[in-house]
Amino acid sequence: MRATTQRGALLETLGKVKSAVAVKHTIPVMGAVLIRAGGGQVTLTGTNLEVALTASCKANVSRQGAIAVLPKTLEAFLKAVKAETVTLSLVGKTHLKVEAGATTTLDGFEAQDFPQVQGVRGKAVEVTGLASALKQISYAMAKENGRPVLEGVHFTPENGAVVLAAADGFRLAETKVKAKGQFEQTIVPSMAVQLIEKLMPGKVSIHRAKNGKSTKYPHISFVGDGLVLTAMVTMGTYPNYKQVIPKGGSLLTVDKGALKNALDVVSITLPDNEAVRFQTRGGNLVVSTKNEEKGETEIKVPAKGKAKIAFNIHYLRDVLAKASEQLILRLRDAQTPGVVKQNGTIHVLMPMFVEW
Repeated sequence: MRATTQRGALLETLGKVKSAVAVKHTIPVMGAVLIRAGGGQVTLTGTNLEVALTASCKANVSRQGAIAVLPKTLEAFLKAVKAETVTLSLVGKTHLKVEAGATTTLDGFEAQDFPQVQGVRGKAVEVTGLASALKQISYAMAKENGRPVLEGVHFTPENGAVVLAAADGFRLAETKVKAKGQFEQTIVPSMAVQLIEKLMPGKVSIHRAKNGKSTKYPHISFVGDGLVLTAMVTMGTYPNYKQVIPKGGSLLTVDKGALKNALDVVSITLPDNEAVRFQTRGGNLVVSTKNEEKGETEIKVPAKGKAKIAFNIHYLRDVLAKASEQLILRLRDAQTPGVVKQNGTIHVLMPMFVEW
């Protein structure tokens, strides 16, 4: 292998691809990035077996080849030198020579030892605004709660759209994005969701091969912004979350900034169960907390509507972060989830049971 490319382009590509590299591993090559030269470009791939990320940059390739190297040292070298171009050469089978004004030779691994990455399969479904939509709901994904189907986002194709949902048993969020095409409903793991949010802000095409006997490890691919992100889909049945979204109720309207400040104040006496109470009196919302050891705190915030309900303060802050200047919360009673509709996204908060 011998290829010459722009140092800045290679550095940028490496910075993106290393996001998918396994942080914890017992097999050394799992901490590496695969570098392949050919077809007028240098292509880099990183994976942790659950997800794989591939990106390329243009290059003058005089000899094809591939090698896997640890990204940390390569990145440090590319940042330290000032040359505009960099030449990559394979020395033997397990060493990469990097020339960019200065020269370093890095220990690596044979390309054949790098994990095989699934190719892009399935018809393209064009989606607009996927990253921004995921940012609105991904806070509700479960964090290692023992239920893998909740540790990701559920994708359900509809006519002209894809419905995205995240839930952890205590809250849920649902939104839609416009789409052209159809594919099987899929649960996309959290790491893939995070990478899309971070690296793929533009138009994305989704490729989902149908499950079948020939598909031993079902996967889904996202192509856009010069990247190919492939993830193993999470197998299992996603819960029927729509049945917990209540209908009806009255609206409680409160200023976002005032409520945020109120939550900061009452957190001083936050109880162990992290419950914050809402109760309207006159034209105010009384926000309060009660801690048997620290005491009680309450503060009044101007509001419209009626309320008598308690929520987890951290979950409430997550929803508040998605609100505009006002939080409009639809409530029925103290035992029914609260609902916030914001810019086409539905946020549902389970109530907490407290003694009033």
